[in-house]
Amino acid sequence: MKFTALIPVLIIILACSGFADTFVHRETGDVFYGFQTQRRGQGKVVVYHSEENKMITINEDEYDITLDSRGRRETIFRIPIRQEEALISKGISERIAETIIEASNRGPQFILIEIDSPGGRGEYIRTVVEAIQQTTNCPVVTYISGGEFSGVYSAAALIALASDEVYIAPTASIGAVGPMAEGYSPEEFSTFLRLYSSDALAGYSGYAAGLVQREEVRPIARALVDKSVSLVEVVDRDDRTLFVERDNRQPTQTIVRTLAEGVSLSRSDYQEGVMPADVLGRVLMLSASDAVRIGLVDAQAASVEEIARARQVEEPRFRPAGDIDAAVRRFTAARRTIGQGLAAIAQMEEYSATLEDQISRVEDHLRTGTVTREVRRNEQPSRIPRRGRVTMPQRHFDNFFGFDFDDPELTRDQRRRIDRSARARGRVAESERIVTDQPMMSLEILLNEQVIVLQNLVAEYRRVLTQARRWPGALPPELPLRTLERNMESASAQLDSIQRFPFQFQQPQQRRRAPVQGY
Repeated sequence: MKFTALIPVLIIILACSGFADTFVHRETGDVFYGFQTQRRGQGKVVVYHSEENKMITINEDEYDITLDSRGRRETIFRIPIRQEEALISKGISERIAETIIEASNRGPQFILIEIDSPGGRGEYIRTVVEAIQQTTNCPVVTYISGGEFSGVYSAAALIALASDEVYIAPTASIGAVGPMAEGYSPEEFSTFLRLYSSDALAGYSGYAAGLVQREEVRPIARALVDKSVSLVEVVDRDDRTLFVERDNRQPTQTIVRTLAEGVSLSRSDYQEGVMPADVLGRVLMLSASDAVRIGLVDAQAASVEEIARARQVEEPRFRPAGDIDAAVRRFTAARRTIGQGLAAIAQMEEYSATLEDQISRVEDHLRTGTVTREVRRNEQPSRIPRRGRVTMPQRHFDNFFGFDFDDPELTRDQRRRIDRSARARGRVAESERIVTDQPMMSLEILLNEQVIVLQNLVAEYRRVLTQARRWPGALPPELPLRTLERNMESASAQLDSIQRFPFQFQQPQQRRRAPVQGY
């Protein structure tokens, strides 16, 4: 299924080398067996010489290189892509890509990617696809094994389309949107769609079509990543079976069946919650037998051993390649840390907004009310610019991070920062009761409290941003990194404005306090 014509650089590489195991010197006729690696530069490539049992460097232009199994090891490297986080993380996708290249340099019979995935982000999956296309020194085979997700869906299917051969388990499927277990709420399904089958993937439909060689299969490849595609199977006058988008059907073509009605979701649909029935059954979904009949995959296989036999490897030695699980664990931990940090930020933002309202009310009273007590010269209205109330799309955070966002398991440091920010919460609440002649709460106390909150808030933003930059994909799709950066910049600017005001700000007392509940 691999289609390298889209990449001119790979055309040159294929013309020079192709899949390689037998090396024949063009001038002397000397022959040796081995395998080539992807370690190349300045017209030279590192290859394994089986008779000398070592790596050597040769000039590619001096050899005719052909593919066979002589000189290759009996090993088959297995690369599993089964975790739902694998293709929504840049770091994990890059690790998968590196593993493919590293495995190809070790001379296996072939590399077997075992995939069971609901989908992912197009830019990250493309990293894996390009690694497969780059691997011209070793066959890459994909096995749609089935499992928790029962197949491969959306942009994850591009990995199969890019491979040299594709096998599918009899019970597995390939489609545009993966199935979900029963009992999920519309909000959870909406989060599932945005994360694994985003509408933004429609921009990859042309890229998907270019991964398959057969013209008649390209509309199907498009429908895998674009949920809006309406796809029909037709028969033309020559009794040929074709697959076309409904709007492109010719009058001479008779519709046999509809493969996908197509569905287009608006932002409001996602916010209100989308039911699985609104999507599943309307987008492309192919069974194993249909995928083989159409030509999207090469054959069915009940096991990896069956695939090895089909490729004439009688005594295969399967070996795991890379440590994808470790990368997934690190990403999962980072995502949870980010979720906890965002929960802490949300609480501090809410408290900061409350203080902002109280400060404004006290300032208004100092400007317009009758004050019976003596007011110090520096206790004048601050006229500090207000921040726009910072809101974050918390509606779907529970589903993305996997815990109750309103009551997360915050770390001790995060809880301490929130408690420390609210140390005068009880006193500040009294300022809501404004008497006739003077405010009950000093403006100085309120501003001191706001300084503490903003200092902790900016610090938490920095921690979250550091993790989010280190682990792209760990933020919800609806919360861009730039939004957090702007929020932090806004909080920092307000903090600077308050600290320039002529008050003597008090440093917070360094002592432990019991957690403050209810905010």
